[in-house]
Amino acid sequence: MWKLIKRLFNWIAGIFLKLNIIVRVVVVILIFMLLYSISFKMARINIDKGQTMDIMSVDTGGEKTKTQEAMEAKKAEDAKKTLLVRFKESKKIYISNEETENIKISGETLEQFKRKTEVFVKVRNLDDDFKTSNKGYTDNNLHFKTDFNYFVITSGKRVENYKVPVSMKAELESEYRKLIYTSVDFITNKENMGSIRIYHGDESKKVWPWKKDDLIYKILYKREVGKIQPEKEFKKSKDNYTIKMEKSGEEIYIQTMGKDFIRVTCGDNIAYYEVYPELYNYLHDEVFK
Repeated sequence: MWKLIKRLFNWIAGIFLKLNIIVRVVVVILIFMLLYSISFKMARINIDKGQTMDIMSVDTGGEKTKTQEAMEAKKAEDAKKTLLVRFKESKKIYISNEETENIKISGETLEQFKRKTEVFVKVRNLDDDFKTSNKGYTDNNLHFKTDFNYFVITSGKRVENYKVPVSMKAELESEYRKLIYTSVDFITNKENMGSIRIYHGDESKKVWPWKKDDLIYKILYKREVGKIQPEKEFKKSKDNYTIKMEKSGEEIYIQTMGKDFIRVTCGDNIAYYEVYPELYNYLHDEVFK
């Protein structure tokens, strides 16, 4: 048996040596790729069977790195906190309702909304008729939903239910609407976009459908801010412009406040943003030139 294998090997070696040098290189590369593929598949099989170490430990001889230890410590710390506390620690959330999805919220508007949750009361069960399309997720891996009577937060299999005080239901619903309808993410989303008109002093101009993208793409914001600085800039600016937008059945007003700020208003809800000057320059230099 061993002699047969040796003869076969010598025969293959003889053929290989007769090949052109370029062909030899190609053959070697192909053999290497074949062996690599086989070894990779075997490794995957071992992982699936649980016969290998944790993937994070492969390169460290089974010892945990500082990064792993920090991650595990953070996970243990989070496990001790209520989900509502973790919700308050989030920096960004993405919310939806029956009309729109995944609107990003951050800054002062989010902070105001989180302050509303401080009076929520943890309860064991929900009413049987709990149903809602008001839902979202956070940047720290939580999901939530609310019908404004209850606020439900989940993290994996962990679920916490909170009762919203009756006296706060209307206020919470209004705040949730504010999160969506005064968000730059919402007003720059072209879905359900209606008519748009721009006002400057006694002049007004309609934005035709083929020009809407030109306007929307100029609304580039840096961050949400408080009202003090924008209101100061509004008073100082010689020219300011008001954009009236109909979207998802709502009337939304975008007021430039100098070159660097805008105020977004929907009903009683108001939010202020620091923006890039492209919007102001477009309105000043092209729309009302």
